[in-house]
Amino acid sequence: MVSGGFGPLAKIKKYKVEELVNKIENTDLILNHFGYWPAFHDAEVVSLHFDRNFKEGLPRLLIRIYAFEITDKVEAGYYQRIKHCLIQFEFEGVVESEVDGFNHQNAVYGIEFGIEGSLLTCTLDPAYGIKGFTSAHKIKVKNLEKLTKDPKEE
Repeated sequence: MVSGGFGPLAKIKKYKVEELVNKIENTDLILNHFGYWPAFHDAEVVSLHFDRNFKEGLPRLLIRIYAFEITDKVEAGYYQRIKHCLIQFEFEGVVESEVDGFNHQNAVYGIEFGIEGSLLTCTLDPAYGIKGFTSAHKIKVKNLEKLTKDPKEE
């Protein structure tokens, strides 16, 4: 289920997507937009923001991702992309985080979620640029902004 060379992968229990989706808050934002839980193939990590709450001392990570659905239709030599959006994931109570290779594109082969003990995990499987692993007590879909097209074309 989780691939790549980041994080304690041998400890991560494999789960079906449906089981993981029930453990991540506000997944209905993604499910309503796409009609299913995507693999995030060719999605791009747009931003990462680490901070901590002074009062509770809990570390937090916000990841913003540009995602879309790839169809089987070809336009100008490329598969057509539809359902463009920006998704913000919030990781509360971050326990471990490794990120490397952030650059001008940050395309991923996929984003994979898992469970390690009482923690939820997320692996960014690199295609070009960023790769990473995060484990946290809670993962939430904080926001989904629908876009009419690829933001690079605007």
